[in-house]
Amino acid sequence: MLEHDRTHHTRYGDSVAAWLDAVGNVTEAAGRLTIHQNTLKYRLRRSRELFGLDLDDPDTRLSSWLQLRIGAVTSGRSPSWPAATQPVTEARGGE
Repeated sequence: MLEHDRTHHTRYGDSVAAWLDAVGNVTEAAGRLTIHQNTLKYRLRRSRELFGLDLDDPDTRLSSWLQLRIGAVTSGRSPSWPAATQPVTEARGGE
């Protein structure tokens, strides 16, 4: 998925990671990514189609989360993820 994102200039990895970090809350994940909820839903649906992700399966969610984290760290993207990894209350200044 991350290689696809690099070569096709897409954001599927970031979108799935934000959704996983938000424990499946589309509103929260979309807010973290500053995109519309429908955009996130589209990206999640396309991730399922393109990469065969069954995000309803807990093992797939765990595996995806780990692989996206490892991929982000090894590619040096870790610093760009804080908004997608912090609870919304922290990202908004503790509201």
